[in-house]
Formats: sequence, C-alpha cells, structure tokens
Amino acid sequence: MTSRIKDPALAANITDETLAWREVICPVTAKYGNYVAKRDLRDKTIVSFQHVLEDTIPTLLPFVKAGATVKVGACNPDSTDDVAAAYLAANGVEVHAFSGMTPAQYAKSIDILSDSPADIIADMGGELIEAFVQKGHKVDGALEATTTGVHRVEKLDLIFPVFNWNDIAIKDRLHNRHHVAQEMWPVFSNVTGLALYGRSVLVIGFGPVGRGVAERARNLGAVVSVAERDPVRALEAQHHGCRVVSLEDGLKECAIVITATGFSGILGAEQIKQTRRGTILVNVGHSNTEIDVKWLDTQKSTRMRRYIERFTLDNDKEVYLLNRGSLLNLAPGMGGSGKDLFDPFSAILIRGIDWLASGGAAAFKPGFYAYPADVEREIAESVLRSHS
Repeated sequence: MTSRIKDPALAANITDETLAWREVICPVTAKYGNYVAKRDLRDKTIVSFQHVLEDTIPTLLPFVKAGATVKVGACNPDSTDDVAAAYLAANGVEVHAFSGMTPAQYAKSIDILSDSPADIIADMGGELIEAFVQKGHKVDGALEATTTGVHRVEKLDLIFPVFNWNDIAIKDRLHNRHHVAQEMWPVFSNVTGLALYGRSVLVIGFGPVGRGVAERARNLGAVVSVAERDPVRALEAQHHGCRVVSLEDGLKECAIVITATGFSGILGAEQIKQTRRGTILVNVGHSNTEIDVKWLDTQKSTRMRRYIERFTLDNDKEVYLLNRGSLLNLAPGMGGSGKDLFDPFSAILIRGIDWLASGGAAAFKPGFYAYPADVEREIAESVLRSHS
C-alpha cells in the first residue's frame, strides 16, 4: 500500500451523501449489503481481486461490518480509483491496490494476498485463484467473474470448488452485451472528444462484449466492421448489420480498433504495424495485454492528454493508445453513464460471497461449477421488484 492510500484527506472525497445516493440508484446491492452487515462473520477471511472503484465500497464494506477480515487487490491497476482505495483502507479493508502499479508491484500484490490461508476468494481474472492453487491453500470456495479468468481457471488442477458467474445469463446476456458498451462509448467521447458519426470502427471478437460494443457503435453512427474467427459468430455479426472482414483488412481500413476477446496477444507488433496512420487503439476485454503495450513502449511516445498516448512506430506511422490498453470503460474519473446498471452484479458478488460464507459450497468437490442458478434467479427477481 502506498502512502497516498493511507491519506485521510483522499478518503474524505467520498462522502456519506455520495454513498447514500448510490443506495438509491443501486437498491438491490443495498438490500443484500444491509443484510450481510448484520451477520456474524468474525471467523471468515475474504480475499478479493477486482477493479477497485467506488462500486467496490458497497460490495466489500458490509463484510467488514459483519466482522470478517477483508483484503482486496486490483485485478487491473489501470482501473484503480485511489480515492475509493483510500476510503476502503480507512474503513477496515486491507488494500493492496493503487493506480500506476508496476508489473512487479502488481505481481507482489498477488503474492501477498495469496500468502496466508483464507475462507473465500472473489476473483476477476483468475490470477488469485491460480496463486492459491499453486501455494496449496484450500478455501471453502471461490468466485470467478471474467472470460479471461474462466480461460485461466479451466486449465488448473483445482483443490477447491470455484463458481463461474461470468457465464450466467444476467452477466453474459445483459452486462457483457449491453452494459459495457453503455459505459465504454461515453468514456471514449470524454477521453478523445470524438463522436462516432461516419467513423470506421473495427471490433475484434464478436462475443457478448464485442457484440454490444459493435451494436452501440453502429447506433451512434459508426461504420462497423467485425473480425471474428468463429464462422457462426461472424455470420451473427452480419445479421447485426456489421461488415465481416479479415483482421488484416480491418486493421488497414478502420480508424478505431477495439479488442474485445478476453485473450492476450491479440494485437502484437506485426498487427499494430498493419494499422492505418492515426489509428486509435482501444481495449474492452478484461485482459490488459490484448494489445501489446510492452512493445509499444519501445517506440517513441508522447502523452497527448489524460488516457491518450501517441506512439510513432519504427515505420513512421502514428497510432494512439487509450488507457494503456486497459478496459476503457473503467478509466478512473472519466465516468460513462448508467452506474445503476451495475446494481445486479454487485448484488451477485455480495450474495455469492455470503452463500459461500454460509456453507453453500460444502457439498461440492474441488472443480469448476456454474454459479448457483437459484441464487441468480433470486437476484433477478429482486431487480425486477426494484424496478416496479
């Protein structure tokens, strides 16, 4: 933890009124948080690896109020809001997250968080689960929330049960498809000052996130192309009014390139060199290595404005990278729209942790399982009632 995360003045930027309004716009999160806060969880240790934002406060603090030991690290340091991190630290959470972490500091945070036994893991990206498995620390159960994490966890020889809520309908069909784009394109305009009318956009990957990003871009006036290896998804992209192209052709033709696959190494040096002059590179997949930022850092660079870097490649071509290749929709301080849309997902995380703390996984052997369907339905019913 850096000294700034211990700064009371930094934490004071989040007021009681701010959190009270969040309860108004996120009533389901508030409902489950208030329930958990009254529980007795003094014998539980919860370790979380997630985006550390203002949204994280109502997710983790109820467990602190219930007496649990709560630790958190940043699954993506480029999305960390230091104000939120400071507030969590000032209110009883052991925080290992701050903006601008180096790769070594990031790796150290995982090592620290996984160095002691715990009861519950809440992960985004699978790296914390992987570290616990490698060190032989068994837990009651773990939650994984991202496509990147699912890919990682599926390869592990698990020693405890892990529950996948990335693929549940509420997240896959709603958040991944609709809500990421709802946040991402306003942030894009806030960062760049650009509208999308008439601009050529390439979306790489037509999974739920890519589909939503492409649909919203098209509705905002962009000319949208999609590069997708899966022929079924490519055909689906056509039916959504997108032009299906090879990756090579899309890179040569499009002014804005979006990676949305959840895999690392999608745009390496060879692919970046194929882009047209002045291309804007954006990532909305969980992995901050979909674009090879390490290679870009070997090129001549200039910071243009907050969250925009210009790189002059060795072939004298210029490209612009947004938010260091990390999730653009979570660029701290830029704020998209529709914060209330995250209400079901904060509730799913709170309810999932509480389910594990109540022995929900006791009958499960080590392995990878779907998030409990009855719990998902419970959350959906709560959201519907809150909207009525």
